[in-house]
Amino acid sequence: MKLTPEKFIQAETLIRSSGRELDQRLFDFHFQNGPAEAVLNALAAYQNEDGGFGHALEPDFRLPTSSPMATSVAFQVMVAVDAAADHPLVQDGIRYLLSTYHKEGGYWPKTPAAVNDYPHAPWWHVGDNPIPDEEAWPNPTTELIGYLYRYDSLVPAEFLAEVTARAQQNLNALTLFADRYSLLCWLRAVPELPALLRTPAEAKICDTFASWYPFNPDTLHELNLLTFAPSPDSLLASIYSQVMRPQLDALVQAQEEDGGWSPAWAWGQYEDMWTVARGEWRGRITLENLLTLVTWDYL
Repeated sequence: MKLTPEKFIQAETLIRSSGRELDQRLFDFHFQNGPAEAVLNALAAYQNEDGGFGHALEPDFRLPTSSPMATSVAFQVMVAVDAAADHPLVQDGIRYLLSTYHKEGGYWPKTPAAVNDYPHAPWWHVGDNPIPDEEAWPNPTTELIGYLYRYDSLVPAEFLAEVTARAQQNLNALTLFADRYSLLCWLRAVPELPALLRTPAEAKICDTFASWYPFNPDTLHELNLLTFAPSPDSLLASIYSQVMRPQLDALVQAQEEDGGWSPAWAWGQYEDMWTVARGEWRGRITLENLLTLVTWDYL
């Protein structure tokens, strides 16, 4: 059951009428040969003087100052449009990462404690001990290490060696990935990583999914298999090819009457700001779902 042209137009209308400028420019880039520079110009509105990103780029926390988590989202965008290492957004973003790494424990914190001072989803609240254990460590640290490798010409060799050793420590410490988002961060990183990290990480990702299969609603919670296999060339796509079609059919059927898709979660607090964040998520999720459908030839 493919998405019809009429439903695609409805989705485009939703993105253009209520999506953020960034998501509109990404739609243009992916579907109308729009320029990458227009995407990067829109992304620049979220970058701070320290090189990091904030200003609710990740809609579930409204912190204006920089955080590694929001910066990871920014690098997802930069990778999507193949931003070059000499682009100012990339250079300043890498500069921010180099300056905010916590050597004790070897990690980037998801957010600073100041996130608590602004509307946010409850899962982003920073408690008294923000140092992650090994299960939580990869989110977002592993993903950020992947971006350091992608732009390794901007990274001192000794720093890259240090974070590589820390990533190996994490892989050695875990039999499987218990945290879904930690696994997702490893999955985003592996295309950029050298073989000494990529090979064991891919094996552990596949072993983890094998332990979760067959999937049920409690396995992936608000996520689904398409989150982890958004295109046919994804690591897990061929392994679970027998269940991809039902997942894609369900995605098409989940489109709402106005052409959008909605987040499968809610804050349960800061209700006025959640309304704003939910609208931003709808534009972003609708764009992501269209990209998934087109890469799987479901448009």
